[in-house]
Amino acid sequence: MLLGKLYWMLFIMSKLKNTLILSSLIFLFSCSENKIKSYEQNLETLKLLVDDINNYYESSDSSALDISQYFTSDFTFYSFTAGSPKGVPVSLTEYQDGILSQLKKNGFSLEIGHSIYLPGIDENTYEIDGSVRVYSKATVSRENTVELSAYRTVNFKNGKISGIWEWADYGGAINQIYE
Repeated sequence: MLLGKLYWMLFIMSKLKNTLILSSLIFLFSCSENKIKSYEQNLETLKLLVDDINNYYESSDSSALDISQYFTSDFTFYSFTAGSPKGVPVSLTEYQDGILSQLKKNGFSLEIGHSIYLPGIDENTYEIDGSVRVYSKATVSRENTVELSAYRTVNFKNGKISGIWEWADYGGAINQIYE
């Protein structure tokens, strides 16, 4: 009789252990699922932005570029040029009007082409955090046409872009354009 009770206790404990493990896994996957959905929504926002920028440069219309709907009010763009290991920060106004619009006004053409998008991760937990990493090819033209590769990490707050960190060889591209 004691052996039978022991068997049933071990059987029940085994089932409880399995239930606990299964519940934990479901919880973990549901948390990851939310982060994946956040990444996918943010990715769609970023792709719409890229389409709008490409359409702006393709258009002969000289009206100002307005992409502010994609960004938070405290957005910062960081570019990493020689001598700036922490990046050169610029505001949304400087990014939109001072960089993107000025390029077109000065006769440059820009096309963001083939891109590889990957989910970004939290730097402390190493878990997907909804940010987007991008490896892309850009084509810049004026006197000459230059293709360059860039890497970006794009952070979001409430579905809007809050920060972009971009690494590309801007100096090399400018040198080749004017050769």
